Amino acid sequence: MKQSEYIISNDANCKYCYKCLRNCPVKAISFHDEKSFVIEEECVLCGTCVNVCPQHAKNYRRDLDVFDSIVKKPFVLSVAPSVYAYFDNPFKVFDLFKSLGCVYISETAVGAQFVTDAYLKQLASANGPRITTSCPVIVNIVEKYFPQYLGYLMPVVSPAIAHSQFLRYKFGDLPRVFIGPCVAKKEELKEHYNLVLTFEEIEEWIQKEEINIDDYTEKLPDAPYPERTRMYPVTGGILYSADKQRLEHVVVEGTENFIEFLEKFEPTTHDKIIIEASSCIGGCLNGPAMKKDTNILVRKNTLINYFKMLSDHAEKRIYTSNYDLNLSKHFVDKNARIQVPEEQIREVLHLLGKDDKAKELNCTGCGYETCYEKARAVVLGKAEKDMCFAYLVEIVSSVSYKVVDETPNAIVIFKGERITYINTAAKALFEGYTDEKILEICKKVYSKRYKIQELHINSRKVYFYPKTFELPGDGGNVVLFVDITEMVLQRERMDEIKRKSIQKIEEVLNDQMKLAQDIAGLLGESIAETKSHFLEFKNYMEDDDANL
Repeated sequence: MKQSEYIISNDANCKYCYKCLRNCPVKAISFHDEKSFVIEEECVLCGTCVNVCPQHAKNYRRDLDVFDSIVKKPFVLSVAPSVYAYFDNPFKVFDLFKSLGCVYISETAVGAQFVTDAYLKQLASANGPRITTSCPVIVNIVEKYFPQYLGYLMPVVSPAIAHSQFLRYKFGDLPRVFIGPCVAKKEELKEHYNLVLTFEEIEEWIQKEEINIDDYTEKLPDAPYPERTRMYPVTGGILYSADKQRLEHVVVEGTENFIEFLEKFEPTTHDKIIIEASSCIGGCLNGPAMKKDTNILVRKNTLINYFKMLSDHAEKRIYTSNYDLNLSKHFVDKNARIQVPEEQIREVLHLLGKDDKAKELNCTGCGYETCYEKARAVVLGKAEKDMCFAYLVEIVSSVSYKVVDETPNAIVIFKGERITYINTAAKALFEGYTDEKILEICKKVYSKRYKIQELHINSRKVYFYPKTFELPGDGGNVVLFVDITEMVLQRERMDEIKRKSIQKIEEVLNDQMKLAQDIAGLLGESIAETKSHFLEFKNYMEDDDANL
């Protein structure tokens, strides 16, 4: 898979977002390591991902560095008609280009005049439906995803390419620049113009150079002028330009609408009819590089006002018969649909826990329309298994359940008069008990929360420290029995050891005291007798008549 050179992916945390993928009509986005990029061979360059990314991680390639190398030297400019709905004063912008070296400013609608004439000729000889090819995104969709309908595309170049030939006819190899509201034009016109820019890029350049547009005068685009093709960028604009022919036609707008149209397309059942197709709902006036600060009606009315204003110059109208341009176009089968073995898809679905259709939720949370398409993307390396929210929830739930179920503490959840959950430890603790009996115990414990409780269960005295709480959303009441029986018994054993130790010490002390008393008594008698003898001896010695 090659990363698109036109849709640039910036560093961002794309994990759990997938907004670009959800909105991509062809799912041309690959996710890996919480990053994403646009797949060049699958992308149709509709620009949707650029506009919807909340982190601005997707953007189209800017080419203003090339513009800097072109200005101040002679060049010619092709301006898409939606320019009148983008700039507040497009005529002053034209004057700016003139000051930058532009020698000729021509409306792309001039090229559309050639294309309209070619469409009419093609339809005259057609024997079935024909799809317009002015929109490069529409051509990309058919070439990459519905190549079986290549033969129903109008074999005519787009207005911008026709205009490039017109400019070459008049100015030879003078550098040609195209500006418009379309990102896909950067790819389509790379062989026909020296530079392709969006209106948005021009506005960015004006701001960067700190240019005040009001300092410029108004200048009209250079002649010749188109007749009715300035309305190409609006819904039904192509058909409007050929209104005199009263064509049988249908308008299909939006990439997803066009894809759905082709999925149900049965060309052999239709008569001669022209299908005006545009990837943008509302036409080019609602292109990816158009301002979105005004609604499509305001933009259309603005374009119509300029259309009426420039229609006063009918004497400068283009006559296509005066030019010999090669407007034929050959389309290429670029089939981007890759065949994936069914067994590989089923294997991924199995890993995601989706072994049967009932488990394929098709929630689109991952960005894909179905679980099957997501599994297919995983096989192709475009997606990762953990992009599936249901899969992640299942993993988290299974881990949480395992932890709760395997904990040595008994856990019971009850709601009203019904037990809704009982883990393995609780089943072992209350073995043989009915749900009614267990519920009775739980309610009793719940009413005396945060107190050590003594229970007699299965003829065994057990001690618990209960932890109780309510689940949110009326999910029920939880009783967690923290078994402290061994701790209590150990404490009782220690208390008994202490009691007996103190008792023994008291007995020893009492015996010692008695022995001391007995010894003291004997010592007292001996001392008294000795003292008596000493006193007798003393008296004798003090007697002067004592005869030694």
